[in-house]
Amino acid sequence: MTWGPKDPDAIRDFGVDWTNDLPDTVTIAASTWRLDGAAWSGSDLVKVDDSFTDTNTTVRISGGVVGTTYIITNHIVMSDGEEDDFSQKLKIKQR
Repeated sequence: MTWGPKDPDAIRDFGVDWTNDLPDTVTIAASTWRLDGAAWSGSDLVKVDDSFTDTNTTVRISGGVVGTTYIITNHIVMSDGEEDDFSQKLKIKQR
């Protein structure tokens, strides 16, 4: 799965399909998003919103600095108590 590139003026949704990583009958109970392992506050990349279903997570992102590659991590808690992370690079490019 590849994300981007994202224009700095665009507001876009990016997501993770966890279907193949979840054990049978297990669903997503909680989802959080991190930027480069830290909170989004004070960043030039902004998390506008986020949501999740039983098997998918989504984050809406705005901003970013042209030429910068960010690492965005989705952390989930599953209905059986297990936890997992998925990290993805997002490059900002003027389009």
